Amino acid sequence: MSSYLQIQESPQGSNSLNNTTVGLPQLVEEIQDKLIKGTVECMICYDMVKRSAPIWSCSCCFSIFHLHCIKKWAGALSSEGCNWGCPGCRSEQLMSSKDIRYVCFCGKRPDPPWDPYLTPHSCGEPCEKEIDSRSSCPHRCVLQCHPGPCPPCKAFAPPRICPCGKSDASCFCNKNTETAVVCGEVMVKGEVNVEEDGVFSCSLPCGKPLACGNHVCNETCHPGVCGECDLLPAKLTSCSCGKTSSLSLHEKRRSCLDPILTCSQVCGKVLPCGLHGCKVTCHPGPCPPCQVMVTQKCRCGSTSRSVECFMEIDTFTCDKPCGRKKNCGRHRCSDKCCPLSDSNNAATHPHFCSKPCEKKLRCGQHDCGLLCHSGHCPPCPEIIFTDLTCACGRSSIPPPLACGMPPPSCQHPCSVPKPCGHVSSHSCHFGDCPPCLAPIPKECIGGHGVLRNIPCFSKDIRSQDITCNKPCGKTRKCGMHACLRTCHPAPCDSTIGAVKASCGQTCRAPRRDCRHTCTSLCHPEGTCPDVTCEFPVKITCGCGRITTTVPCDAGGNTSGYNADYVLDVYAILKLPLQRVEEKGKKIPLGQRKLMCDDECVKIERKKVLADAFGEIKLNFGENPDV
Repeated sequence: MSSYLQIQESPQGSNSLNNTTVGLPQLVEEIQDKLIKGTVECMICYDMVKRSAPIWSCSCCFSIFHLHCIKKWAGALSSEGCNWGCPGCRSEQLMSSKDIRYVCFCGKRPDPPWDPYLTPHSCGEPCEKEIDSRSSCPHRCVLQCHPGPCPPCKAFAPPRICPCGKSDASCFCNKNTETAVVCGEVMVKGEVNVEEDGVFSCSLPCGKPLACGNHVCNETCHPGVCGECDLLPAKLTSCSCGKTSSLSLHEKRRSCLDPILTCSQVCGKVLPCGLHGCKVTCHPGPCPPCQVMVTQKCRCGSTSRSVECFMEIDTFTCDKPCGRKKNCGRHRCSDKCCPLSDSNNAATHPHFCSKPCEKKLRCGQHDCGLLCHSGHCPPCPEIIFTDLTCACGRSSIPPPLACGMPPPSCQHPCSVPKPCGHVSSHSCHFGDCPPCLAPIPKECIGGHGVLRNIPCFSKDIRSQDITCNKPCGKTRKCGMHACLRTCHPAPCDSTIGAVKASCGQTCRAPRRDCRHTCTSLCHPEGTCPDVTCEFPVKITCGCGRITTTVPCDAGGNTSGYNADYVLDVYAILKLPLQRVEEKGKKIPLGQRKLMCDDECVKIERKKVLADAFGEIKLNFGENPDV
């Protein structure tokens, strides 16, 4: 008596199971990525769905819409007296427009708050949805609240006693047995003969004898009856290359053990390379390797070689270093013959840096645990479980807190006493206190007077000493001059000692020869030097008509006055001087007079005639001799 095990049908067949297992998590990742980047498009308003905007997600096609858009859509269709359907898949929805609410993807939390560390619109709790309501799987989704479908169940099925009394199950080819089978991988349904049939595939060749009795099944472990032998005469109706029919050949095959017939034509089958055809005469069995010479490039594409086509499968490398920057923007790739050094590959597959980042995070206590990357490091993921207080301790934030969180703002005044004794005018803070700004009276640095409303901190900062901007006026060390600098700290002179020294200012003492001021530098220890005075003065002729500016010329060497000196002066002034009455004694130029010319004589004559004839205006015409 055969024993049977009742097994429910899996939601997907054996061919689509692998695609489902791979495709569903990928769909979830795609939706999550679009939600994070804000690139999900609402099919009603054609606008992008923001991460913080209320949404509604269809449970069939998993499309995402604005909450206000789907309410308008449902309200417009419900007003016509019919149930509304999803705009994406047209699946009928039984709820009214008033019942549509903004909930997380798992439906547990209404109006989920936005969290930068979670997928938008997720509550962060386990999903716990039924993985497939059509199957008997008792498990629920263990992922965090997520958009899209739940992935297939990967848990082991709960222990069940087989009606036949056995505690394990075999594969279809009866080569392997398992005591536990993954719930989502059961591939058969209905009643199964446990002694002869299996419930899962072991992915090995079947190996069961075929109906011909001469060959075995080469297919992968499969359920059901094996197919017919591929070498039967009824299936092979042509030669090995397929170009000649078996009816046109003289020989005929009577069983699957007879050799496969061949013809005299070239095989021509496409070789495994996919580029060339077989050039051997029609033959049974697989075609020989492709012998066509082709050019093969190395992995990075910078070097090439000529090899037989079948050898192109084996890649070769060159010794050229890559040198391209990695995605972090700081390190360069040092691999030889790097396949990503090609500019075409680098655009789609960038160099990912494998070095740890190890930068200090903003909290200043922990290092970044990511691989080396560009841009700023993410916030510190550590959590602190102590109170975060201000500097004075009167304000605090209870734990748990994210590491690096700024301390609470405290509005109480600073409790640190100031050395100057003034009351603090700023709030509670960390670090050094700012300078005291309390106004105080303070004497200027030159001692000229007291200035009021000066900040308190200026008395402690030498570079900010207060000046009154008045001239100093103190007597210099020479004892003759007053300091002309603006109010400044003492001393006025840089020389040391009690001996009088030159202050560097102009003497300006009156000269004894001409009473002009001395232009030499200060000389407190002696009289003014007897040098020629260069002060500019004006001299005129006797009538005062001719004037010119000459140096004073007083002082200096008064001896040696001769005619050569007079000639030199005449050459400079271009005007004649009056004669010197004192022979041999120098008269300074500033004390000399110019000689009147003919024009002066004419003007003087006119004045005399005008005085003689009273107010009669005389006109002598143009004749200068009159």
